[in-house]
Amino acid sequence: MIRHVVSWTLREDLDRDVAVARVRELLTGLVGVVGSIRSLEVVENVAYPGKNQDLAVVATFDDLAGLDEYQFHPDHQAAAAEIRAMVTSRAAIDWQD
Repeated sequence: MIRHVVSWTLREDLDRDVAVARVRELLTGLVGVVGSIRSLEVVENVAYPGKNQDLAVVATFDDLAGLDEYQFHPDHQAAAAEIRAMVTSRAAIDWQD
């Protein structure tokens, strides 16, 4: 199993609730579209604002090929482009169980 986590800091000029809702909509909308997604949730930071990043996606895939399918899927690419316009920083990690 591959676990995939990406976290972001939102631009300060955005309405946080609206931005989080949009990221959640974009990414959860990929479930059922990208067949390799086994689970996916978008989570919002609740502690230490200003230190921690604002939100993250936590997803699982069967293998690296499934993660690649997700990464390069045109709908994910479109979602990622929209998200990039809303954030000031990004961090990611992928690991295998």
